Amino acid sequence: MAPYEWVYNAGSSWAPLDQYTQSKIESLWFSHGACWIASPSFGGTTVYVDTADLILMCSGYAYTIAR
Repeated sequence: MAPYEWVYNAGSSWAPLDQYTQSKIESLWFSHGACWIASPSFGGTTVYVDTADLILMCSGYAYTIAR
């Protein structure tokens, strides 16, 4: 499989997610799935990721994600 990187929109720039969160999102992406992930990128907070809509929700905020 080719290398990949998942990022989220952080204001006017894109920020990379940690490797654990990227791995979980990559698995979801192949099935257009959605689930809750305890993300180290967000201090271990549980975030909701929906790969069909390409969004990550954390503490009431929605972030666009991209591969």
